[in-house]
Amino acid sequence: MRKLFVTSILVLCAAFAPAGAAFAATAQQLAELTPSTRAKNDWFGISVAMSGNTVVVGDFDANIEQSGTVDVFVKPASGWANMTQTATLSSSDNGVGFGTSVAISGDIIVVGAANTSNFKKQVSSPGAVYVYVRPANGWQNMTETLKLAASDGMDGDAFGNSVSISGTTIAVGAFFVNNFSGRVYVFSCSRQGCTQAAELTASDSDGILDYLGCSVAINGNTVVAGSYGHNNFEGSAYVYVEPAGGWADMTETAELSSSSTGSDNFGFAVATSGGTVVAGAPGAFNYYGAAYVFVEPATGWTTTSNFTAGLGAPGAIQYDSFGQSVGINENGKAIVVGAPGANVGANLEQGAVYAYVPPATGWINTQHAYAEATASDGASGDVMGTSVGISGVTVVAGAPKSSSPGAAYVFGQ
Repeated sequence: MRKLFVTSILVLCAAFAPAGAAFAATAQQLAELTPSTRAKNDWFGISVAMSGNTVVVGDFDANIEQSGTVDVFVKPASGWANMTQTATLSSSDNGVGFGTSVAISGDIIVVGAANTSNFKKQVSSPGAVYVYVRPANGWQNMTETLKLAASDGMDGDAFGNSVSISGTTIAVGAFFVNNFSGRVYVFSCSRQGCTQAAELTASDSDGILDYLGCSVAINGNTVVAGSYGHNNFEGSAYVYVEPAGGWADMTETAELSSSSTGSDNFGFAVATSGGTVVAGAPGAFNYYGAAYVFVEPATGWTTTSNFTAGLGAPGAIQYDSFGQSVGINENGKAIVVGAPGANVGANLEQGAVYAYVPPATGWINTQHAYAEATASDGASGDVMGTSVGISGVTVVAGAPKSSSPGAAYVFGQ
């Protein structure tokens, strides 16, 4: 994920703040994950993902390197503990931007290499995605099993800025396509390799600066793509449900948004599982931030701004960037939200992560986090929560750290 620098003012909506709200628990820090070779400002933790006992961490700083690395950590039999990587993944062709994004499902890891351009610097490739299949004897240092590219890719598309995988289906965001309108690509994989199955677009694109695919998530037959620039940066999240005949080029099944009219950056981060979608909006309520939960109706997804629940940070202040990263566990019953700009004590932008679980009656508006997680050795500028992942009741949070080697922290209870 990218650090979101924001400006403005106001108070978080009172509907998110039940009287007497307090933390139910403080998450226990189980481990601090670091690479065996460390360097200042290398942004280790810029991206993270988790599946079962395996954590994947991206390490890429566009300011000082062309290509990063990705480290794999496997939980020891004795349980999580401070450790260096089990294996390091790299690209055979030094893919520019390698490590920008990561995803994992079972024995398959996906890494985005978004060769990102900007108005001052144009690049000479569209970006790429690298796929790794776990060897029979476990994860080891390796280059990719195969490489994915868009069939219609153009220089500067930033293909791979976001990635997600469910089973053998991969979704890839390319948020700079077509004047930054953005696009999402779906690939279907088998033992014979992966083929591009669909291109996903928005029916109501502004034509510029939508950033569709800035975030992407897939679960089963459903893809969710964030478009935080849509409608003058109010933002939207688009839901795509696989047709009965299989994935094909299509526009959205439904569009999700909040009822706000501000620059919420809704959809800056998205996650989905078990018929539940969560969308981060770090600009909501004049940059106090929020995360919105949508539960699929019995009749299926439909366009709506009537979210099921809004989640806010306890004790929120402006510029926390709450909602810059979000995650949801396998059954959709636990949500984690990163706030990398959060101050912890006297430490400015140390960062924090918040976990939420629904009451028995279902998700409700709340600022009452089930648990809060901060790093035991946190310092100013760590921006922990820039990236988050969750599996079961275990959370991983990336802390790229602005002036020291980064880390990824594992929390549980």
